[in-house]
Amino acid sequence: MSYDLYLNFKPGVRMKDIHSFLAARAHYKANGSRFMYENELTGVYFMLNPSEKKKGFLRSSEIKAHIEINYCRPSFFGLEAEIEIAELLKRFPCQIYDPQMNGMGDGPYSGEGFLRGWNGGNEFGMTAVLSQSDAPIWCLPASQLHKAWQWNYSQPIRQASCGDKQFVPQVLYMNVAGYAHTVAVWGDGLPSILPEVDFVLVARPGPDGKGVFGFVPWAQVTELLTAIGYQTGPDGFNLDYETPPKPVIDFVSLVAPVDPSEIVRLSPDRVLDGELVSRVLASRKRTNRP
Repeated sequence: MSYDLYLNFKPGVRMKDIHSFLAARAHYKANGSRFMYENELTGVYFMLNPSEKKKGFLRSSEIKAHIEINYCRPSFFGLEAEIEIAELLKRFPCQIYDPQMNGMGDGPYSGEGFLRGWNGGNEFGMTAVLSQSDAPIWCLPASQLHKAWQWNYSQPIRQASCGDKQFVPQVLYMNVAGYAHTVAVWGDGLPSILPEVDFVLVARPGPDGKGVFGFVPWAQVTELLTAIGYQTGPDGFNLDYETPPKPVIDFVSLVAPVDPSEIVRLSPDRVLDGELVSRVLASRKRTNRP
C-alpha cells in the first residue's frame, strides 16, 4: 500500500530539465526512466516516475509524474518527502491530483494538505498491515523519531562545519534488550558532537585489534561529561577538546563490552510512531472484542 500523488506538468516543461533537476539533487538515483529517492542517513525513500507522451507532430509533449511513498512507515517519511515535492513543484509548475481520502484532490498543492493525506493514509495502511502480521512491532514516540530524523537530515551540514576537528555521528535505531532505542556511536572518546540518545555505543580498540563496544545509558554519559565541565544543549554535547581528557579515557577503558550479537541495528523504516501504533492496536482490540 502506498501514498500516490500525480503531477501533470504545464506546457513548456521539458523532460530533460526534470531529469537534470533530479540528478543534481542529493539522494536521487535513476533506474531507467524512474528515479528512486533514498537518503541513507535518515532511511527515507520513495519513487518518482516521470513519463512523456507525444501529442503529435510539431505539438508539445504531455509530461506527467507519479510519486509513490510506501505506507506503514514512520511519520518522518512524509516530512522529508514533502521537502522534495515542494522543491520540485517550485521549479516546475504543474497541476496535481491527490486521490487519498483526506488528500488535496485536484489541488492546489500545499505542504499541510500533503501531510494530512499522507498521515491519514499511513494510519490506514498501518492498520491493514499490522492486522495481518505477527512480526515484532518496533516503535518510539513520534517526538523522539522526529528529533532523530532532524539530526540525521542535517548531519552532513554539521559535519562539514566541523571539518576534521570533530566527528558528528548518525543517530541509529537498535534493538537493546528487546526494545527499540536511539543510539549514537562514540569512538574511543574522540572529539565529537554527541546528540541526545537513549544509549551511546562506546567503542575502543581491543587486544586483538578488533573494536570492542559497550552500551552506556545517556544519563551515565551526561554524568561523566558534566563532571568535567561540559553542558548539554539542544545539540547534545559539543566535545571540542583536542585530545580526550583523562576521565574520558578512563571511562572508555572501563565500559563493559557486549557480544557483537547484541548489537542489532533496526532499519529506520520499521521503527514506527508509538502513538500511532497504540491507536491501531487499540482499534484492532475493540474490533476483535466478542
